[in-house]
Amino acid sequence: MQLALPAWKLWPFDEDAAFEYGRLHAELLRLGRPMQVIDIMIAAIALTLGNTTVVTKDSDLAAVPGLTVENWAAPLP
Repeated sequence: MQLALPAWKLWPFDEDAAFEYGRLHAELLRLGRPMQVIDIMIAAIALTLGNTTVVTKDSDLAAVPGLTVENWAAPLP
């Protein structure tokens, strides 16, 4: 693991992400779109950093308002 870790960028679940998590959780409940905690955490980190989230299948993350999601498993046009 220690040999592979430098190849990956790890983003923290910091104070900004925690506040965004709370906002997202409330918004998704209001919209009737409850989601798993880990998915909301991933979305919160991506939103606070302005990052795109990459998925490999249909994902609940596409329902997160303002989150850019790319499905890398989707067939090319």
